[in-house]
Amino acid sequence: MRRWLVALVLALVATVVAAAVVAFGGAGLAVLGGTLRDRWALALAPVSPNLSVVMRDAAAEARLGAGTWDRAVVARVVGALSLGGATAIGLDAPLGQPSQPGRGGAASDALLREAIAQAGDVVFLPPPVGGSLPGGVRVGHPILPADPDGVVRRVPVLVGAGGRVVPAFGVALAAASLRARPDEVAARIPTDTAGFAVLRWAPDLQVTLFSELWAAIERGDAARVRSLAEGKAVLVVTEPPGLSRPTPIGPLWDVAMHAEVANAVLTNAWLRETPLPVTLAGTLVLAALTAWMALGLRSWHAPAAVLGVEVLYLLVFAVTPLMTGVVLPALIPVGAVLIAGGAASLWGQLGAARRLRDVEQEMAGIRETLVRRESTVEALEEDLEAARTAVARSTGSERDLLQAAEALKAQLAEAQAQEEQTRGRLQALERELRAADRGSEALSDLEQERLRERAAEVGIVTREPAMLALFRDLGRAARSSLSIVLAGEPGTGKELFARAAHRLSPRAAGPFVAVNMAAIAPELFESELFGHVRGSFTGAVADRKGHFEQADRGTIFLDEIGELRADQQGKLLRVLQEKSFHRVGAAKPTTVDVRVVAASNRDLARGVSEGWFREDLYFRLKGLVLRLPPLRERRGDIAPLAARFVEEAAAEAHRGVALSEAALQALERHDWPGNIRELQNCLRRAVALSDRPVLAPDDLGLTVTAAEPRVDAAGDAAVLAALREHAFDMQATATALGWDRSTVTQRLKGLGFRALVDAGGDRTKAAASLAGEPGLARTVEVKLAEYHEHLLRSVAGFDSAEAAVAACRRRFKNLPERHFRSLEVLVRQKFER
Repeated sequence: MRRWLVALVLALVATVVAAAVVAFGGAGLAVLGGTLRDRWALALAPVSPNLSVVMRDAAAEARLGAGTWDRAVVARVVGALSLGGATAIGLDAPLGQPSQPGRGGAASDALLREAIAQAGDVVFLPPPVGGSLPGGVRVGHPILPADPDGVVRRVPVLVGAGGRVVPAFGVALAAASLRARPDEVAARIPTDTAGFAVLRWAPDLQVTLFSELWAAIERGDAARVRSLAEGKAVLVVTEPPGLSRPTPIGPLWDVAMHAEVANAVLTNAWLRETPLPVTLAGTLVLAALTAWMALGLRSWHAPAAVLGVEVLYLLVFAVTPLMTGVVLPALIPVGAVLIAGGAASLWGQLGAARRLRDVEQEMAGIRETLVRRESTVEALEEDLEAARTAVARSTGSERDLLQAAEALKAQLAEAQAQEEQTRGRLQALERELRAADRGSEALSDLEQERLRERAAEVGIVTREPAMLALFRDLGRAARSSLSIVLAGEPGTGKELFARAAHRLSPRAAGPFVAVNMAAIAPELFESELFGHVRGSFTGAVADRKGHFEQADRGTIFLDEIGELRADQQGKLLRVLQEKSFHRVGAAKPTTVDVRVVAASNRDLARGVSEGWFREDLYFRLKGLVLRLPPLRERRGDIAPLAARFVEEAAAEAHRGVALSEAALQALERHDWPGNIRELQNCLRRAVALSDRPVLAPDDLGLTVTAAEPRVDAAGDAAVLAALREHAFDMQATATALGWDRSTVTQRLKGLGFRALVDAGGDRTKAAASLAGEPGLARTVEVKLAEYHEHLLRSVAGFDSAEAAVAACRRRFKNLPERHFRSLEVLVRQKFER
C-alpha cells in the first residue's frame, strides 16, 4: 500500500511538472510535439471520388495571361462544368467588385453572373470589404489558422461574420455537393470546444490542370469535361498561387487546403484530439504505473521498465489514430513517465540507503541485546547447576530446593528461547545487509566474458560472477567522480581495485597516489597529507607537496582508513568537503581536484554504530561500497591466479616452471587466511626453492590447512583469537572450535576476570585489552559487566571472603584453574570495600 501511495504522489508531481513544461516550453517543444505527431501518428484520409480539383498551371497562364483572368473565361468554365454534371462548383475568383476594363469589364461580369445563375450551386470566398455577391451565391470563409509550431492541422468549421454564421470554404463546397445545409453538415463534424475540426489529410486528391480543361472546352470535348465533372464537387483554382504554408503532408496553398477540407467532409475523415482533463488523468495513471514498477525494481531493471513503458506508449500513440481516429498527446505522457521513473529510481536509492543505515543501527542494538541474553543464559545455567548440586547434597528442605531448581529451569528455558529469537533476528538482518550490499543482478555468459577481458586489462584475474559483478559496478562508478570505499580482509586486492578505478576513469592520465594511513605517524599526519612550507617546523628545509596535492586531477587511495584517530578523521573530512586545505605553515589555502578511493579491512559501518568512525566522514566517503570477498569464498579464482603467479615467478627465475594437478588441488583445498597475497608469496617461494620443472604439493610448504589450528586450541591466545575472529559470538566461536558453548563461556569468563584484575577493575580498559580492536570493545564490555555483576550477586549473601571464595569454587567449578586466582581477587576486593 505504501508503495502505491509513493508512486501516486510521484506520478502526480510528474504530471504537473510535465504539463507545465509543455504549456510554457515555447516553440521548441511545440515543434517537437508536432513532429512526433506528423511523423509517427499521421492518419491519412481516403480520397473521395466525388471531388475534383482544377488547378491553374503555367500552360494556362501562357494561354490566358498572368494575373487575374477575364471573368468571361471563368464564366465559360462554370458553364461547361455545369453542363458536364458537376454537383457543386467552388471558385477562388475574387467577386464583389466590378472587373477592370482591361479584364472584360461589365460584359464579362454579366456573363459570369448568368453562368452562376444557370449553374446553381457555386461557392465563393467572401467578397472584399465594400463588395457584394449576387443573390443566392454560397460563401465559405478561407480561415485556416496554424498551430503553435506553424503547421496547419485544423479548420474552424463555422465562424461568425457580419451577423451571420459562415462555414469554411471546403465545408460549404461539400455541403453544396451533398445538397445539404452547411449547418447540418457542420453538426456531423467532430470539433473541440473552440469549434475547430482536425483534418485527416489526403496527399493524392484528383487534380486536373486548368490548361487541360480549357483545351477540352475549346475543342467542344463534352465527354472529357463530363469525366472531370459529372457527379462531383469541382474546385476551380483560377487565381495566381499565393504563399504556401506547412501541413502534415507538406506545403500547400490555402485553396488546396480547403480542397482537403472538402475531401474530409465527403469521406468523413476527421481526427479527435484527447481533451486536456482526459490527457492529465491518463498521464497520471501511466506515470503512477511507471513509478510503481520502478520502485519495485533494482539496478538496470528500473530504467529498462521506464524505457519499456515509453516505447509501448509511443507504439499506442502511433497506432491509435489509424485505428480509432483519436490523436493521443505525446509530450505530456512521455515527459511524465520519464520524470516519474527517474524520481522513483532516486526515491528507491534513497530508501535503500536509509534502510541500510537503519539495518546497521538495528544490528548494533541487536548484538548488544544478544550479548546480554547470552550472559543471562550462562548465568542461569550456572545457577541451575549450583541448585542441582545443593539438592544432591542436602539432607533436608529438598522440596524447597527442588522447587527453586525447577523455577531456575523454567527461567533458563525462557531465556534460551529469547536468545534464539534474538540470534535469529540478527542473522536475518545480516542476510538483509549482505543482500543490500551485493545488489548485483545475474550476469549473462556473454557479459561475464566481456567483464573478464576488461578486468584482465587492468590486472584483475577472476572467473567468479560475484567478483565480475563488483568489477562491473566499479567500472560504472569510475566514470563519475563518485567516491569509493573498498572493504575486505587484507590481501583481497583492494589496491588493485583502486588502481582499476583510476585507470577506468576520465582521470586515467592524472596521477594515482596510494597512501597507507596506518603507517603515518600522528605528528606527521598533516604534513604528509597536506604538505608544508619551508620553515614551518624544525627540519622543514624546503616546501613540500602533500599526498593530496600530488594527486591533483587524479586519484588518491587512502588505505587502512579505519585506523585513523578521531581528530585525524575530522581533518580529512574538512578536506573532502571543501576540496581545499592549508599546507602546514601556509597562509593561503591550496585547492585540489581529487577523486578519493578509500579502503579498510574493518567494518566502517559498524564503526559508525559503535562510535569509533565518524558518521559524517563515512557518508562522505560512501559513494559506492564494494566488499571484496576473501579467497576462500572464491576458490574458482585460485587456479587462474596460481597460473599467473607461477608464470611471473618463473620469468623472474629465467626458467620454465609449471604446477602439477596435485599441487593445484592442494592450493584449492587451502583456506588462505592471507588471501591473494599469501598465495602469491607461497608460489614465489616454491618456484625459488624448487629445482623441479613441475611443482609438487610438497614444494608448496602448506603444512597448515583450514581444518588444522595454527596454535594450541586449548591455549588462551587461540581461544581469544577465535573469539575476536567471530566478533565474540559465543555460538559461532564454539562451532569453529568444535566445543560446546559453555566451555567457550568459561574460557572467556576466566580471561575477563584476569583482564579486570590487570585493569584495576576498570571494565572499559579491560574490554579494550580483550577486544583487540575498537569495534569489538563495546560488545566485550557488556559481557564483562554481566560476568562481573553475576559474580558479585553470587557472593552477596556471604559473611566472609573465605566463605564466598569457597562457594565460588563450587559454583564456578568449570572455570580453568589458572583463572580462579583472578576470581578470588575480585571477590576479596568486594569484601574489602
